[in-house]
Amino acid sequence: MKYLIIKNKNQEKNIINCLIKVDSLPQIQRRLNVFSADDKFQIEILNNKVSYRQKNRSKAIFVENKNLKYFFKSFDNSKDYYINDISFLKFKNCSILFNTYHGTIISTENEQLCQILEKKFKLIRYDNINDHKLIVNPEPEHLFDEIGVLNSKIRNYGLKTGLDIRSTSTSLKVRLSNISNDYSYLDYYYEKIMGHQLLSTNSHQKKDCSIMNMSIIIPVYNQDVTYTLLSIQGQNLSRDNKKKIQVIVVNDGSKNNVIDEINKIKNKLDFELQIISFEENMGLSNARNVGFAISKYNQVLFLDSDIVLSKNYIYDMNIRIQLIPNAIFTCMRKNIDRSSNILKENLLLSGVDSSTDFDDSRVITKGKEYHIGGDKAYLNEEISILDDTDYFKELSFGSQIDIYNIATVVSGHNIALNKALINFSEPFSSKFKGWGMEDAYFSAKLISKGCYVIPVLSSCVYHIKHPPRSGSIEQKNKEAHDNYIMYEKLLNQPWKW
Repeated sequence: MKYLIIKNKNQEKNIINCLIKVDSLPQIQRRLNVFSADDKFQIEILNNKVSYRQKNRSKAIFVENKNLKYFFKSFDNSKDYYINDISFLKFKNCSILFNTYHGTIISTENEQLCQILEKKFKLIRYDNINDHKLIVNPEPEHLFDEIGVLNSKIRNYGLKTGLDIRSTSTSLKVRLSNISNDYSYLDYYYEKIMGHQLLSTNSHQKKDCSIMNMSIIIPVYNQDVTYTLLSIQGQNLSRDNKKKIQVIVVNDGSKNNVIDEINKIKNKLDFELQIISFEENMGLSNARNVGFAISKYNQVLFLDSDIVLSKNYIYDMNIRIQLIPNAIFTCMRKNIDRSSNILKENLLLSGVDSSTDFDDSRVITKGKEYHIGGDKAYLNEEISILDDTDYFKELSFGSQIDIYNIATVVSGHNIALNKALINFSEPFSSKFKGWGMEDAYFSAKLISKGCYVIPVLSSCVYHIKHPPRSGSIEQKNKEAHDNYIMYEKLLNQPWKW
């Protein structure tokens, strides 16, 4: 391994831009290092994955995290430890590590890349990082204080990365009450990489940033999905980038001519299109799960068939997933009538502009009597979830405003995430029948494992208004009520990893 020390902070932005051009977009990572002062072993927590390694053993032992506090209680608290919380940018062939005892370091095994950086930025190379003098002399610490309180560095790391610190229960409800959604440190590094804020309302396409392959899953039931497909075609992407997209339409026993409608526009689409059809309606969760099972790519986007994407939506989601692989991303919604000019084919193909004139209840709403699972203290109170929670950051530790908590702000009409996060057999539970809560339970499972929920404001989705698919408002509300009871039941059951 080769190491380069960045002594001038003003160089960091230029070095990052150089690495994006010659290497790749980085992932934003966070790691906690705990070294025993006697140098016998080290503990490493990367994001939310716990491992430890004894001296002279190259292989790490990975530990299933159920409770961070009890994990550290298994080690000798009378000994001294060095504890350091490091953020780093992981490129394809190198990493930039911040807040180390040596300052800001570039580590790489790539000789050519090392030479480029050495020459261009006049950095000093070290083949052994210990040859560089420490700029911070670490103070030895204990894992717990005298009254048994967990070390504040460990605690803060756990809170910021979604690690459960205190519960011994494996139920999802308890785990959610112990997890923070404060993704502020991601804000900082996102801006460092992209040159604009993570929560910016403007889409800033960066020439050096290429999108990665993405699978889009769209269940359809008695809906004209062509508007959605045309809005994917109308994305502000090159033809080559559109060929990186796989769209899977799951026709869930529709009574209308879904396939015939798709065939009318199929020759206008540059992306790969697959259609799966069921003879009978099997339900939304099943349709999404089937689409997910045949998806090819690491980036996954779930869309409803009554959704139209603004023209930079896929770019904005794709770049964020590349940079932040441990998050669920969702855009806000604006409702439109079927007579809207937005749905004209030529406009969809040329790309629909985004809007910040949302009528999404996560932006502003009022507590209503019929809100299932809502807090009656908010009845008739005007609520702005984005504003009141600092863009969901304060929806932490089980907090709730009316019907919204960190799981229920994820709306199934558009969910984008890294496929590797979904490692359970049935992503969307088939226990939910009809309308509601399957997306909240899907999200709860991911959040409980340290997955952030982050809104994307630089793009939006347009929702085509239509009568309730349940047949009536009364039936829809009944389904929502029944599904909420099922959701609460599942949250309180033991969760097996």
